[in-house]
Amino acid sequence: MSAALETSQGRSTIAITRDISANGLLILTRLPLEDGEIIKLTVALGDSQHTLSGKVVRHEELEPHELWRHKVAIAVDEADPALAPFQAALATHARPQ
Repeated sequence: MSAALETSQGRSTIAITRDISANGLLILTRLPLEDGEIIKLTVALGDSQHTLSGKVVRHEELEPHELWRHKVAIAVDEADPALAPFQAALATHARPQ
């Protein structure tokens, strides 16, 4: 799934989600991020978009020849009011049709 990413310093980029759980995401991005950095991530899930706040908990630099240069684990802020609707949409999206 695609996502848009914005840092607290106003830097923005696109990202690709690789793993999504109820409380976090693993993304691939070209923008270098640091552990502890606060971000805003807008994820397209089905026909809807969900904007969540979170914190970088782990990052890994990938090979320089890779299109997506960084693998980043984001922990979603549990107090974010957008988390419950995101979790509901994620559960609905994950169910077989």
